[in-house]
Amino acid sequence: MLYFANDYTQGACQEILDAIVKTNFENLSGYGADKYCESAKVKIRRACEVENADVYFLVGGTQTNAVVINSILQSYEGVIAAETGHISVHEAGAIELTGHKVLTLPHHNGKI
Repeated sequence: MLYFANDYTQGACQEILDAIVKTNFENLSGYGADKYCESAKVKIRRACEVENADVYFLVGGTQTNAVVINSILQSYEGVIAAETGHISVHEAGAIELTGHKVLTLPHHNGKI
């Protein structure tokens, strides 16, 4: 059975664990500057059709959501989410620290 309560309830899927074990003892430069990140950057640029785009990686989903929301919303705008939404339950503090309110709405099976 699959559980989607949040991304903290289980570890990685077997394929990811296998890939980590396979590459575990490779000597790589720091995160963001290794060959895997460089490969991902090329793929992201290609998908965006912007070959000279600057691509940066953040350390997690909460940080990514906070940066994106803060950069695209006006100072008086907020985020709308289901009352049970990950962003309103687990990330509201990070979002509201930037001055944006997380506005919750009633939901039906997690959908607003």
